This record gives sequence, C-alpha cells and structure tokens, in this order.
Amino acid sequence: MKWENLREEEFRGALETSGKLCIMVIGCLEKHGQHLPVGTDSLMGDKITELASEKAGVMMFPTAMWLGDVSCYHAVEHPEKTKSRGFIGIKTETLLTVLEELCDEIARNGFTKILLISSHGGNVPLLRYFTRSQLYKKKNYITIWGKAYNFDELEPENMLKAYKADPDGFSMLTDEDIKSLEKWAETGTGGGHADFRETALIYGTYPDLVAPDRFDAEDGIRTGRFSLPEEFGISATLIDWFANYPNSNSGYAPFGCSKTIGDAAVKMCVDRLVRILKYLKADVSCDEAIKLINEW
Repeated sequence: MKWENLREEEFRGALETSGKLCIMVIGCLEKHGQHLPVGTDSLMGDKITELASEKAGVMMFPTAMWLGDVSCYHAVEHPEKTKSRGFIGIKTETLLTVLEELCDEIARNGFTKILLISSHGGNVPLLRYFTRSQLYKKKNYITIWGKAYNFDELEPENMLKAYKADPDGFSMLTDEDIKSLEKWAETGTGGGHADFRETALIYGTYPDLVAPDRFDAEDGIRTGRFSLPEEFGISATLIDWFANYPNSNSGYAPFGCSKTIGDAAVKMCVDRLVRILKYLKADVSCDEAIKLINEW
C-alpha cells in the first residue's frame, strides 16, 4: 500500500491490514559514475520497497529523494572542484529533526512500528544514531532500521547459486547472462558504488536510465591517495572515500550487466524484503518493547 494513494477513509482499514507497520525508504541524490543517474539510491530502493510492500500488505510512506546523507556535500560551494553536480546535501541535525517529525506524524495516524529502509550506505550511521536517539523521549511507537538490499547476496557467485537452486524462479536469465555472471564471479565486482550490482538494480527497476555507452567513461579503481592502517582501528569518517574514489564510482566497468540480470537481482531483493516485512507485520513483541521503553 502506498500512503499517498489512499483516501482518508481507507486508513483505518490500512492499519489493520498492515499490522500497524509503516516503512519509509531513505536514499539520497549523488553522483554514481557516468552511467547511472544521481537518484540511483532512491530510485532502486523505492521500487524494491514498493514491490515488497505490495506483496507483504504493509504501508509505504513517501519520502523525498533528498532525504538522506551525502557526506556533507552541502558544504561544497563549488561542485566543479569535486567533479560532481546534481547532489543535494542536508545538514545532519536537519535530517534528524525531519526524520523524527515524520515518524511522529506517521505514529499519530496510528502506526506503531516504523521501519526505516536505507538504500544508501552513508545512511547507515545516520539511522543507527536516529533509532538510538529515539530512546531519549517517550514514544508510542518503535523505530527499526534495515537495508533495501544485501550487497553480499548480489555478488555474481551468489546470484549463480540462487539460479541453480531455483532455475524456474530465475528463468529470466539467459545463457549469455549465466556466462557473464560466471566471468564476474571469477574476478569480483571490484567495488560497491555504481558497480556491477548497483548497475543491475537500476537495470531491473529503471532500465532506460542506464547508459551502457558510459560504463568506462570514468575510472572506478581506488587511487590510494589517502588511507589509515586497518590494524590501528582508527577512522577519518568518509574523507578516505573522497580521496580514493574521486569519480563517485567504486568498481570495474560493469560490462556484461543486462536488463535480465537486473530483473533477477531485483527479485532477490524483493523476496528478501518480503520475508522481513511479513515477520515484522506479525510480530507482537514490538508492543512490549514500546512499553519497556516508556517504563524505563
């Protein structure tokens, strides 16, 4: 169910149908190489969640594409210096305020379980902090966060395993697709941003927005310009990302990726999310958690 498509009179029934569970996708607007749109994270996350919410029978709240972390890009006065245009950045404190007010309003309409779906890696620290900060105030609802997709499951070798386990379910894959996946399984995708997997998800959701002629327009290989020794256990947040991936592209040029591989990838993501939504929809322990939080 999509929140914006319902009439006012339908919300009472929607609460019962959804088990009082409402999901909200948090993506972002940022460059994804030269072959994918700046709305990549929001577009694929929204579509995957929409398909899963329809199958699971839960409510999906609409969120704007700019609602998400883009690593302080709002502080960049001159986009040409970063070779990146099209990004929209909001200050962290603003994002946290907007998220809380949105969740409060969703709860005011009767929903007691709100699942925040991250469709952008940079949102994970933000959502972890947000769900934790919700404990500072009494709430009549609980916030949970998760991911729209599991990148590990979308590794070519794991897609091949899924195909072999259920060839009928993945009948969209062609012989050429299988050969391509086998080739990529040997080499790995080499990244995680605008790489083979993200390209597949856009192919499977909005194929017309993929520009295959631009697959290798910019390099996605790590520059090594800045890094801290892993054994030290220290971090400079995401400054290493800017230094090492100046083209906002992390991975090898995704040649061999296709619309049918994308369809298979989206199916895997939707099936995974449906299992999560059905569990949360039927789970009654969330009500007990709300009581405990308010007692404490």
